[in-house]
Amino acid sequence: MSSLLQIEVSPGGEHSVSRKISTEFINAWKAAHVGGTVIVKDFATTPVPHLDGEGIFAGYTPEDARSAGMVSKHQYRQDLIKEITGVDEILISTPMWNWSVPSVLKAYFDQIIIPGQLDGSGADGLKGKKITFIISQGGSYAEGAPRHGWDYETGYLKLVANALGATDVEIILAELTLAGVVPGMESLVEKKEASIAAAIDAAKKRAA
Repeated sequence: MSSLLQIEVSPGGEHSVSRKISTEFINAWKAAHVGGTVIVKDFATTPVPHLDGEGIFAGYTPEDARSAGMVSKHQYRQDLIKEITGVDEILISTPMWNWSVPSVLKAYFDQIIIPGQLDGSGADGLKGKKITFIISQGGSYAEGAPRHGWDYETGYLKLVANALGATDVEIILAELTLAGVVPGMESLVEKKEASIAAAIDAAKKRAA
């Protein structure tokens, strides 16, 4: 049976555009993979801790010399790596915050990237995985937009996936999601709705 790791980042609940699109993806995926397993990690309710000194240096310390904190934090990282490398597909649904990824998602990557186990230098544990990123952006960073070139999220996410060995990577983007919410963006509501609709369609096709 097929298996999928679903990672949700947005704390927006029912107001979250990225979650709305990921729900459509999951529904389509379950319909196409009857009996498949979906493992859900919700960083809004159960955030990943940021990597600290004990977590980093545990890997460079002999097992019999590790402190109790090192043992616990190293095992936590091993469990995360085992989880993500043990599935067939990965779905990460996230908003853009301040032109990049939310810190909790960066914390997750910091926890799972370990030299010699899962890294960008040959330990490509995500090789053969199908990875989908669903991203919501409050504005637009497309060519011709006033802030074109300010998007430091989509390129980073694709780089991480590729560096860890994945080649089947797709980014599904919904933009202008703050139109109708933030004053001054009222004229962009129609474009927002079209972008979300296109993202939902792309998500369904990708899942199926």
